[in-house]
Amino acid sequence: MIQRFIWLAVGYWKGQTRRTAWFLSVGFLICLVVNTYMALAVTRWSKGFFDALQTHEVDEVIQGILRLAILAVGVGLASIATTQFRMRLQVGWRLWLAASLIEKWLANESRQACAISPAIDNPEARIADDGRLAIELFVDLAGGVINIFLVSAAFIIVLWQVGGSYKLMGVVIPGYLVLAVFIYSVITSLGMWALGRPLVASVEEKAAAEGNFRYALTRARHEFESKATGEVDEDTDRDVGDYLRHPVVKQVSIIPNRLPEIDAKGGNPFDRFLLLLAKTWGLVIQGQTKIVFLTHANNLLAPAVPLLLGAPKYLAGDLTLGDLMQAAAAFLQVQLSLNWLADNALSIANWSASARRVAALDLAIDTPTGE
Repeated sequence: MIQRFIWLAVGYWKGQTRRTAWFLSVGFLICLVVNTYMALAVTRWSKGFFDALQTHEVDEVIQGILRLAILAVGVGLASIATTQFRMRLQVGWRLWLAASLIEKWLANESRQACAISPAIDNPEARIADDGRLAIELFVDLAGGVINIFLVSAAFIIVLWQVGGSYKLMGVVIPGYLVLAVFIYSVITSLGMWALGRPLVASVEEKAAAEGNFRYALTRARHEFESKATGEVDEDTDRDVGDYLRHPVVKQVSIIPNRLPEIDAKGGNPFDRFLLLLAKTWGLVIQGQTKIVFLTHANNLLAPAVPLLLGAPKYLAGDLTLGDLMQAAAAFLQVQLSLNWLADNALSIANWSASARRVAALDLAIDTPTGE
């Protein structure tokens, strides 16, 4: 399904929208490069500023403050440009995708294109909500992946040059800070992966439950309207029964404390949908809380690790205070970029769920009889 979504979505770069699509995409890429350059400029500034503090050069400290103000303006302008290109790309792409799906949905009356397979619930929400999330998160995730390569390449060079080598028990370790950041990132990423891997499936279940609940409300509204006109629709109870047989309802018993226990065999259909929604959200909450400890511990340790690793060379006089602070900033940048995938596990799960639902809708539109 992910491949089908990609095949569908890349149509934005073809046809009448291709010029706008390429302009926004290239602009977004250039902004990411500029942001990386500005981050490098800030690390270079930190070296000069802290060296001036170490040698008590008052004039240089004042100049450093002025340079920081200029850098702040540059960083702000780069951030504004990045936000403009990113959001305009998201909006334009999302509108194109929605228009394309709606056109395919309504186009071919001879095939009864509106008669989508019964396996596809809530097509309007898939177009409006899942389509939006699939595009917005895809742009954010793509930008993050590109940023990983840009930041890692740039700041690994800084770490290698500034940190130099370190002699441990008679063995010289070249680029020891680069080796340290890779080891540290691998440990934290594996920890995040092990704790957060079940979260992907839970988020997909939650997204499906949210869509099913909206679908139930839509069907109920149609039923009320049909009853008012004397045309009773008997499909709603059947659809509710199908969703009540969802495996999550059968296997999980996690319900928020403020939601009363609901007997799946009784009550009104919406109580049953709320039960399914509560249980799928319970799974997401479980998965999210498992990674909170590691996330907060990493936020505390990551800035301190390079300072501890560089302290022996600083105390020995092999590094200046500016070198130490520059290495610490570069270490943190590389560590954040290498841990990006683990830190964004929830966003990846949300994107995967939405993209699959959009792709399933597109497939059902092309084969409306369910063949």
